[in-house]
Amino acid sequence: MVEFLYPYSFFLLVFLIMFFRKDMKYNINPKLIANKYSTKLKKIFLAIGYILLVISLARPVTDKKEINTHMNIKKVALALDISRSMLASDVYPNRLTFAKNKMKQFIDKFNGDIAIMAFSDTAFLVSPYTTDKNTLKYLLNNIDTSYITSTGTDFQNLIDTAKNLGYKDLVVFSDGGDVKKLDTQGINLYVLLIGNKPSPIKTKNGFLMNNGKMVLVGINKNIANFAKFTKIAITGDSDINSLISQNFQKEVNNKKIVVYKELFIYPLALGLIFLFMAFYSLPKKILPLFLLFTIQAKAGMLDWYTLNQAKEAYNHGNYKQSYQLYSKIDNDEAKYNEANSLYKMKKYKEALKLYSEIKDKKLKEKTLYNEGNCLAKIGEINEAIKKYEEALKINPNDKDAKYNLELLKKHKKKKQNNNQNKKKNSKNNNKQKDNKNNKKKNNNSNSNKKQQKQNKSKKKKQNKDSKKQQKNNHNKQKTNPKKLNQKVDKQNKLKKFKNKNIKKPNNQTKPIQIKPTNNNQIFNKIKSQTLMVPLSKGESKNEW
Repeated sequence: MVEFLYPYSFFLLVFLIMFFRKDMKYNINPKLIANKYSTKLKKIFLAIGYILLVISLARPVTDKKEINTHMNIKKVALALDISRSMLASDVYPNRLTFAKNKMKQFIDKFNGDIAIMAFSDTAFLVSPYTTDKNTLKYLLNNIDTSYITSTGTDFQNLIDTAKNLGYKDLVVFSDGGDVKKLDTQGINLYVLLIGNKPSPIKTKNGFLMNNGKMVLVGINKNIANFAKFTKIAITGDSDINSLISQNFQKEVNNKKIVVYKELFIYPLALGLIFLFMAFYSLPKKILPLFLLFTIQAKAGMLDWYTLNQAKEAYNHGNYKQSYQLYSKIDNDEAKYNEANSLYKMKKYKEALKLYSEIKDKKLKEKTLYNEGNCLAKIGEINEAIKKYEEALKINPNDKDAKYNLELLKKHKKKKQNNNQNKKKNSKNNNKQKDNKNNKKKNNNSNSNKKQQKQNKSKKKKQNKDSKKQQKNNHNKQKTNPKKLNQKVDKQNKLKKFKNKNIKKPNNQTKPIQIKPTNNNQIFNKIKSQTLMVPLSKGESKNEW
């Protein structure tokens, strides 16, 4: 549905009606009108051009709708300590560069207006409030050691300067200072301490000396007595996350914005073409070429508007909308911004694909750096290191790429050391287990040998006992064979009676007794049976 923002512009068409009245005399300079076309045709071209210009003035739009926006209106000022103590190298590569990287993390994660200040014994403004994060990072990178002129820090001067500029929330990135009194009325002070141990200060000629002794500077936590939040900075982003989440809750301003697609450029372009044709003579063959040009030009006429909307959405943290708008434009710069939006949405794999499709040589170093970031987020450390190294080949002065590269290399070394320690521990554990198993086997074999010896001794005793019984029985047969036969008959009767009613358990079987006969040779060949004991752990049937 096409709408007009300024419909009252159509009143200008009244002059066109007057122009076509029959009784109205109009004179056109013959020098302006060529003879190839008739004056009537020129008049028609002129009228069409005029109508199209009026339509363009009426501002035709389409896809008109209202969108509820949630804009973060929080404002904060960041202050960087640039005193000489910030050149100490107890954190990599030194405190100043480490503090800059922490400030960049804050800029990336904070949605709102940010200002930047720098201070030592005096304070000055680097950038006023802005949402342009790229500009803030650029200005931050250009604060170098040439700014450092003092060894001390004056926190009171910093706070007074911030008050004069109208700032209320001030985040200080410093290694602290010997502060005994500090007037913070009207200012919310937050401190992120940089450094972890006393360290020397590097200079051009070596290290800073005082009376022949090397000067060591630590971190002074006295500033914490006057701050609402104090934390020692660490590698990673957990300290920045806690700083923002605990102290800077979103202050949302809900607004309704009317969004539409502008169409004024189409009638404007066509109107200028018809006016050109009205005042100049053109061959008839060229006219179709003009029309073809206008049709082909429609594709890229509104790119500027889409890019503007996409940039605003990105700056306000609406990365999904910025991704959708950038995807409508087909060029490498738009694709680069489209990939950046995906990166902000934490869709690292999709962003990585888009970065790899960009062929513009001007964007090569940036795309390689961002590819390294995506790979690092995914966990592909080796591939990320390669991308950072390729980016540094194009731009060796990229401090961010150097920092990320060193960070990943350290992480890789730690991982390798941990894996080596795990392998050593596992080998030691396996050796201990093998030693234990060998001890068990030795103990079992010794116990088996003892049992075998015991069994042999038992068998010998049983054989001796059986021989003694045989001798005694033989002697008894010689003396009282009748009595012996009577006893045997009684025992056989009792056995038959018991076998009919009772089943003997296997564990309580007794040696089989054979009734003696007159044939002594057969009796001597029969041996008594002994019970078999159940197998124990570690024994085998063969060991019986």
